[in-house]
Amino acid sequence: MVPVLLFVLLSCANNNQKNGISSNQIPSNSSCATYLNQTCFRNKGYRLIKAASPGECCTECAEDNTCVSWTFLSGPSSINCHLKDTEPNATERQSCENGFAGYGNPPTPTPLPPKGTMNVVFIVIDDLRPELGNGTAYNQSSVITPHLNEFAKTSLTFTLAYVQYSHCSPSRNSFLSGRSPQTTGVYNFIDSFREDGYGANWTSLPEWFKKAGFTTLGGGKVFHPNKPANNDMPLSWDSYYFHNGDDQGCRENGTIYSNVCPSSEPDNAFYDNMLVTEAISQIKQSKGLNRPFFIAAGLRRPHRVWHVPRAFYDLYANNGTFPTDMKLAEYKLGPEGMPELAYIDNAWPGFPYNQSSPIPDYIAALGRWGYYASVSFTDYNVGLILDTLDTEGLADNTVVAFTGDHGWQLGEHGEWCKRTNFELGVRVPMMIRSPAHKMSYGQHTPHFFESLDLYRTLAALAYAGVDKSKMPPIESTVEGDDLSPIFQNPSSPPIKTAAFSQMARCPATGTLGPESACNSVKREDIAYMGYTVRVQGWRYTVWIGFNGTRNRGIWPSSAAPMAELYDHSGNNGTSSNVMDAYENENVVEDAKNQPLVASLYTLLKNRFDT
Repeated sequence: MVPVLLFVLLSCANNNQKNGISSNQIPSNSSCATYLNQTCFRNKGYRLIKAASPGECCTECAEDNTCVSWTFLSGPSSINCHLKDTEPNATERQSCENGFAGYGNPPTPTPLPPKGTMNVVFIVIDDLRPELGNGTAYNQSSVITPHLNEFAKTSLTFTLAYVQYSHCSPSRNSFLSGRSPQTTGVYNFIDSFREDGYGANWTSLPEWFKKAGFTTLGGGKVFHPNKPANNDMPLSWDSYYFHNGDDQGCRENGTIYSNVCPSSEPDNAFYDNMLVTEAISQIKQSKGLNRPFFIAAGLRRPHRVWHVPRAFYDLYANNGTFPTDMKLAEYKLGPEGMPELAYIDNAWPGFPYNQSSPIPDYIAALGRWGYYASVSFTDYNVGLILDTLDTEGLADNTVVAFTGDHGWQLGEHGEWCKRTNFELGVRVPMMIRSPAHKMSYGQHTPHFFESLDLYRTLAALAYAGVDKSKMPPIESTVEGDDLSPIFQNPSSPPIKTAAFSQMARCPATGTLGPESACNSVKREDIAYMGYTVRVQGWRYTVWIGFNGTRNRGIWPSSAAPMAELYDHSGNNGTSSNVMDAYENENVVEDAKNQPLVASLYTLLKNRFDT
């Protein structure tokens, strides 16, 4: 950590000289000894005064009881010191050439968390569905995950865990802010929760730990790239130790089929392995600090492309260019009676297919091979982090959370990829080790877990071994529940009885699908929204018009005409055929189900029409 800080300070000094600001113009008092270079605060309202240097501008602010922040612009004008009465939010803190900015008074030092507070390692995986090895509670023999099998022995697995949106950016904006997509207003790659009018001043999940006195370090794809800007630095993190990037895709000489590309390159040539190597270094460095840490790592695979070392493809029987023992989806067509809006044509493979005309089996086998090999590579990389916690003596004082940002379809319902309200689209793995609750080790539970619950649950688990009165408060507008009591008794009565999700649809003119992605559609132009709820034994979904200006669905007074009801009797997320056995017939029209439909419609409407 120290070398990073030294680099930043030296860089500032060099830039000072480049812009004609010498170090002797910076007062040495504690308020103004340091500042931000090439930065401007754009918060509204300011007073212009004369100042000869950033340090002088800062001193003027520090001596003014009403000044909170300042910006100095070097240049020909002598009136170049902007004194501001507010602190900038994330969107108002911007890069600008020849700009310098800072605060009038040094921030109050963050107190240390009480002794006994746990560290937190948060691992989030891109596009990972809960199809993990038969050594986990998910009981899927098709995928080889020895390290997660081992982790299952010391973690509590929530077998019915659900994201609130089956797409990367909306999902991450949701669970990392602690607010639902409807609250964040994020449905695609345009917006982020830090927008004015939404969450510019919200405290994010990692930011809560930072304010509580933890060292917070992020790396990889934790937030979606640039959503919020700059990985929400500096609000959420003390440092972002590894860039939010990816590999460069398949190599031409290694590609078997689109996105399917076993590679002869060494492990350390791959983004995820480089990320994990740096995460391990950060864990080792943070071990010696006098405060607990919150370290997040966002791994890319099994997100396409499936470019991973050949050794992980070879874990699955193959002849060099094709898998020879690959089980495929049994139900390859859309659910009987499904409304058209429920189905979407995703980006792989690159030729036409739909709910009644699935892709050929040989391509489906290649897609599964690439996905499974990528899951096994991720298992290996996660294992490196878990092994480090053991060897560094941190396993007994570090909460570890492992999850995905949304589910994934591998040919079930005729679907590939994500962006659906089906069970496979919104269900994710959720495995959490809490050293304060060793009675939960190796257990699994069918309690519903919404990804929204991560915020309050991880905060509570970090403070599980100390006086709860010492735990800092969480903003009242943070949604989700604290599910930490379940760790005391995984077979206890449920804390929550439903899990909610949603998905936007923007169909091409004159149709209701399947070309209905909303990736680049402004919020006010979104045409439809699907709202879904999972309760014990059932999933119910409605597709209704959407008023993007109000950011609300247009709810009919009674049950919606485009709706789905699927029987999940006996589905606790642990059976070996769970990926394919449910949601193959829409029974919403059955007469015997009408009281249930009315009840679930009311439940959805009460949740979202507020």
